[in-house]
Amino acid sequence: MRLTALAGEYWQNFREFTPAARSALVIFGVLGIAYGVFTTLFTVYLLAIGFDERFIGVLTAIGMLSGALASLPAGIMYDRYGPRLVLLLGLTMTALGVAVECLLTQASLLLIGGALAAVGVSLLLIAQAPLLAAVSSEQERTHLYSAAAALGILASVIGNAYAGLLPDVLIRWQEDAALRYRLTLLTGCLPAIAAFWFVPRLKLSAVVVERPRIRVRECLQHSAVRRLTFTGVLLAAGGGLVLPFLNVFFVSEYGVGSREVAVVRTVGIVATAAGALAAPMLATRFGLVLGIVLGRASSAPWLLAVVWAPTWWLAAAAYALRTFCVYCSDPLHTDYSMRIVPASLRATVNSLTFLSWNVSLALAGWIGGQVASVWGYPSLFRWGTVLTLVAAVTFWLVFRSYSVSSFSGASDSR
Repeated sequence: MRLTALAGEYWQNFREFTPAARSALVIFGVLGIAYGVFTTLFTVYLLAIGFDERFIGVLTAIGMLSGALASLPAGIMYDRYGPRLVLLLGLTMTALGVAVECLLTQASLLLIGGALAAVGVSLLLIAQAPLLAAVSSEQERTHLYSAAAALGILASVIGNAYAGLLPDVLIRWQEDAALRYRLTLLTGCLPAIAAFWFVPRLKLSAVVVERPRIRVRECLQHSAVRRLTFTGVLLAAGGGLVLPFLNVFFVSEYGVGSREVAVVRTVGIVATAAGALAAPMLATRFGLVLGIVLGRASSAPWLLAVVWAPTWWLAAAAYALRTFCVYCSDPLHTDYSMRIVPASLRATVNSLTFLSWNVSLALAGWIGGQVASVWGYPSLFRWGTVLTLVAAVTFWLVFRSYSVSSFSGASDSR
């Protein structure tokens, strides 16, 4: 009965979404397909062409740092010129970076391609939250954030399935695993090209041009931004330590192939979509802040269970439960961070918080590669679990008594 009511609530809100909101959902949906292909297969592809966890850690760190450096200019660019330019530039840079990563095998060029793609992805992610906020009312916003997350995630299931199945199909004509993975990566990312058609057709109100330096200074003067930046570093650290090596962990520890890795990613994506759709219920029951904390904290035991599981499919189940818990909280975090800032500063604030996340992910990715290589995966997952719990507790301590109305004039201080 509750699920029926929830489905009806989503359908009613979807019918009220603006045409621009629906176009945005399509854009993030087609990008989700390419995301599913790339995240499933790229690290496995790196193993096939002779690289190890240390290089993957370095590649992750450089990509995250590049995205972090681009995040603040991206926010300023969004506030000054609007979403279309940011989205088109992000799509172009991502496409070029992915092409370099898939077509070239020299370590230095892979790092350059990774950095270029990371900058493009940073532009896309910075634009997402303020764009969705701009095309929705406050009443429907939580549902739009959840729908966008769920749609992108469900679309990536298609990418995951494609990445898992095509290499096995191609083995009839090509025995070289690296070549099969490369062809799968390139063809699997093609649907994202459709985004180039939808972005120019977004129907948006005129952009007000303001001085970006004042925006950054104004943002940094508010305690909400400083709190979001500080807690963002911790929230990103736990997952950032472990997740870049998840596919490699399954290949190395359980001896699975691309098909099993695709299954792991698919169940994780389904769990992500379920968590994103369940997020409004968590917010209704506990409020935004406590919902974020409970989602993150409950994910920690399942992260540890991944490395303790005796079989790959039990590890995959634990990973799915961990992912469900995290994504019960992620849309709430996005909603909360956009509620506590003025509309005119949302993109710049989003870029500052994204900057903190990416710097944390970069450092965690590099450290994770060293830990996995020297001490093994059990130590890596234990540290990821501890950092996840620390982040949840810290977020509660920082925001439990923070009043939304003191910053944005909103009435919801949960």
